[in-house]
Amino acid sequence: MHTGQSRCHAVQLTSRRRRRGSRRSFGMRLGVVLAAFALIAVACGGGDDGGDTGDGAAPEPDTMQAAVEDAPITTLSGQEEEVVEAREAGEATGEDVRETETGPVHGGKLVYGIEADSANPFVHYATSCAISCRMIFRAITDSLYITDSDGEIVPYLVESEEHSDDYMEWTITIRDGITFHDGTPLDGEAVAYNINLCRLSQLTGPALLGIDSVVGEGQSVTITASPGQPLAVGIGPAGRAEVCGQMFSPAWMQTLPNNPLYVSPSSPLTEEQREAALANAAGDPSQPVGLGAFKFVSYTPGNGNSFIAERNPDYWRGANGITGENLPYLDEIEFVVAVDIQGRSNGLKAGQFDIIHTANADEISKYEGDDDFVLLQANDFGETSHNLINVASGVNPWLQAVRGAAEPIPMDPLGLNATNPLVHLSCRKAMAHAFDGQRFADERHQGLVQVANGPFPPGSIGYLEDTGYPTYDLEAARAEFEQCKADHGEVPVAFSFNTTNDAFNVESNELIVSMWTDAFGDELAVSIAPIEQGQYIGLALAGVFQMQGWRNHGGVDPSEQWYWWSPFTASPVDPSVPELALNFGRFLDPEIFDALNVIRHVPDPAARQAAAEAVNRAFAKNVWNLWSYWTLWGIIANPRVQNITDLPIPDNAESAFPVISGKHHLGQIWCTEGNCQG
Repeated sequence: MHTGQSRCHAVQLTSRRRRRGSRRSFGMRLGVVLAAFALIAVACGGGDDGGDTGDGAAPEPDTMQAAVEDAPITTLSGQEEEVVEAREAGEATGEDVRETETGPVHGGKLVYGIEADSANPFVHYATSCAISCRMIFRAITDSLYITDSDGEIVPYLVESEEHSDDYMEWTITIRDGITFHDGTPLDGEAVAYNINLCRLSQLTGPALLGIDSVVGEGQSVTITASPGQPLAVGIGPAGRAEVCGQMFSPAWMQTLPNNPLYVSPSSPLTEEQREAALANAAGDPSQPVGLGAFKFVSYTPGNGNSFIAERNPDYWRGANGITGENLPYLDEIEFVVAVDIQGRSNGLKAGQFDIIHTANADEISKYEGDDDFVLLQANDFGETSHNLINVASGVNPWLQAVRGAAEPIPMDPLGLNATNPLVHLSCRKAMAHAFDGQRFADERHQGLVQVANGPFPPGSIGYLEDTGYPTYDLEAARAEFEQCKADHGEVPVAFSFNTTNDAFNVESNELIVSMWTDAFGDELAVSIAPIEQGQYIGLALAGVFQMQGWRNHGGVDPSEQWYWWSPFTASPVDPSVPELALNFGRFLDPEIFDALNVIRHVPDPAARQAAAEAVNRAFAKNVWNLWSYWTLWGIIANPRVQNITDLPIPDNAESAFPVISGKHHLGQIWCTEGNCQG
């Protein structure tokens, strides 16, 4: 694997953390196995914290100190060999390992350049919430659980948890004394209200199938499983560290016109109650009320515009809160949307932004060795970049059963996907064989990323060195294409292959299409359209696409992947309804369904490992997605921005995991002399 040049960097920061055994184990506690979009559990070796390295060798001493004029009090450490080793192993955590000569100070405004705006902002049951949205959520609210530095999910807003012997019931106790930004107390009823709204939502409800009831009383919440579906590895998305595990004020949500209690067909309210509630629902979903370190100030949608939040003086982890800490340190955060990576990067260099994030490894490579900036790299718990395929066709018997429908439910009732040649396995295999993944990694990502052969990266639960996925082979590609033409019945074989409205992403699609046309000539016709990210996600949810560049499936455990891959979440393509599907590709795979049931409901680690491997092989056999590479994230900042990732966890010796799929915490960040710009 080409990894780019090997150079020592003063500000190239990422560490390999100490190992706990050979790999992270499956814990039986609720917190150990749940995470947002949980997929992989990868361990990190020892680093500059003095812990043992993976092979038992002593850690090497720091060899460099930065002499950064704007931040003379900061000592920077990290070696390129360690960065490359961690990155290639899929174990780059994004940890900020700089040493400082002074403690944190309060003050300052942090301007953060993010990659996209969000559709339907900003409430968990409605927002199409990609990484940029999740960063905003992390600023304004907190989650029931949090991922610690060992990759275990541990209580955060939750104080304690217990389950019945048969895993059919879980009881969690919420920390007392926490309030939302509007003064509403966080108690059992507030938590139950959050989870139950998510259960009623068309967007998030399918992810919570398997939960029969959620009841809050006092500071306790009782979650009961649906009959025959024990919650053997936890309570699922209700207990994760993202989205429906993040808490918003019930008093605020009761004012929102999109509240699922008022608009969902499954709402327990009568029609009269709904009408009365809607008549008084004058709240604004884009003005969120959470309980986090920062409070909403303003939001203006669109590229170049921003979301602003200010310090919460009553934060539960602040001087006036229940822990008596001094968080947060910053006075204000402004998230500015900069869709184009070049514009975002130039904004950082020009001082428009103090910090940016990117999953563009080509841009990340430009900051290696640049002493003027801090670069954190992360692919541990990372996503898989791939080309998402809409295969909606036939009928869905699983959905028919769960809905109690008398007639089979067609997946494409209007025939909108009938012209998509990629519904045929032969066409998918032809495109897979004609894609040179290593060339793509080298030319578009400077060799910093690894070619993917499935959804599970190295070191994760379910990873296989050989999944059986089609490798680059032009002879095999052309043979499959002959069958593709016969199956599709039309020449040229034509489909759309879209991406977001970032010039770099458009060029990446063009390179892939050039590989295909080199293989198949004018018998293939592929069109590309750039689309704004919020709309882009909406098209996937509605099934109005043929193929799209995509990035998903990061996390800590395969149990959370079931709602991306379940037939129960594969809704028909019908814009007249419309129906939203978390199984974006709308594939129906009995082998994957059976394996996911083992992963979700069986606590035995060996059985779950075997089931995850079966999922990997089934994806390869049926080529439901065209795998590209395992995503690398970069967090890049000016050196005045301190402690980018080290958030301590109350009542826990570990800190929060530094960076997961581009996301990190914000309450612990401070700036030199309380000034982020200098």
